[in-house]
Amino acid sequence: MLLKPFKILTKIGQEKNTPLGSIGSVLWGFDMLLDVLEKTRKKYNIKKRDENDKNQKLSHLATCIDHAHGLFSKYYKLTDETEAYVVAMVLDPRQKYRYFFDNWERKHHAGIKRKTETMYKEFHIDDDAATSSSTVDSGQSKKRKADDDDDDDDFDLIAHRFGKGEVVKDELERYLKSPPLSVSTKEANLSFDLIAWWKANETVYPTLARMAYELYSIPSMSAEVERVFSRYYLEIVY
Repeated sequence: MLLKPFKILTKIGQEKNTPLGSIGSVLWGFDMLLDVLEKTRKKYNIKKRDENDKNQKLSHLATCIDHAHGLFSKYYKLTDETEAYVVAMVLDPRQKYRYFFDNWERKHHAGIKRKTETMYKEFHIDDDAATSSSTVDSGQSKKRKADDDDDDDDFDLIAHRFGKGEVVKDELERYLKSPPLSVSTKEANLSFDLIAWWKANETVYPTLARMAYELYSIPSMSAEVERVFSRYYLEIVY
């Protein structure tokens, strides 16, 4: 049972052309595997290595768990050097900040928000550059605006139908303020297509969609890249 989660997450990490095989799965994957190691340690009452006790003798399983935990912790810390891993998870509409708030200590929450806002500012494009409507649509929009300006303020069709709620212009703020997407079943969650969701919502969140496309194109593992290099090496040599 100890190795089963490692097998499952390794296969997920090697998926091609899916968000599950992207860096969006790295942090929660690390969390799950570290949790598996800690539960195994408790289950079998395995002591941690004591660096001050040179005569301490550990079982083979204890040595393996210590070594695995050390490697995971080492690479986990390296993910903190970039915003990409955190933001890739925030851009999952089913999670947003919720995963971090539920599973990470409060002292890390400010850093998560800071990383998300930093990357958003780097990608942010102004409204003129993000506008994808045609000149015909633009002309019609201007005409409607001019007509609206001529109307009596008391005769506001939009306010009458939808209310005069506060309009949140900032794209990231709008995304984070909307409730996380609810997917009811395990099967639906496993088959959920993140890229398709962002394509469907690209006009609402143009900057965030661009971030999602770039981040979810980054593989979580280098296995496929290494296979490609190995394949070309064999073709050249033989």
